[in-house]
Amino acid sequence: MLNDRPSIDEKKRRTRLTPEAREAMILDAAIDFFAENGFTAQTRELADRIGVSQALIFRYFATKEVLVDCVYQKTFEARWDPRWDEMLLDRGVPIRDRLVSFFLSYLNAIDDSVWIRIVMYSSLAGWDLTRRYISEHVDKLMAIMSQEMAASLEMDVELDSELIWHLQSTFIYYLVRKHIHKIPVCEDKAVMVQRLVDAYIYGLQAAS
Repeated sequence: MLNDRPSIDEKKRRTRLTPEAREAMILDAAIDFFAENGFTAQTRELADRIGVSQALIFRYFATKEVLVDCVYQKTFEARWDPRWDEMLLDRGVPIRDRLVSFFLSYLNAIDDSVWIRIVMYSSLAGWDLTRRYISEHVDKLMAIMSQEMAASLEMDVELDSELIWHLQSTFIYYLVRKHIHKIPVCEDKAVMVQRLVDAYIYGLQAAS
């Protein structure tokens, strides 16, 4: 009879996933789970949420630490564009245009509620994901931007790194307001980035 046929959802549940597909499914679920509940949440709760045993999770990810490291790789590393270094170092392009291009590209890559919540939760829970991300990637870019701004303004010494971090933090707090506080923000990111970069450069020129 027609009513005896399995539904589409039942067919999906019965379909056996390949090991690679199951591992990817667990990782994707873990990223959403930790972004929602923080890193103090237990893998037992994650298993209940996705309908598998905790033992199955540990078959693919030996420990919670291994799972969290994979979360780092997919949340942070996969979004990082190594071409950003070259973009910022290209002195054939005005520094203002380099900064605008970089920050717009960077903001588009991280403008995601999961990303910013992982950033916040990992530090609050004492995991080193965000600190690792900063030390392995962001610090280098901050140094490059400080160096290039100093060269552009023909200053004898590199700019105080806190100045470029101040600009960087403006974009991070934009994401906090948008995705965590749920406060309306400027949706025209291109215009916003241009204005913030212009204000930053104007302030440095006036100070120098």
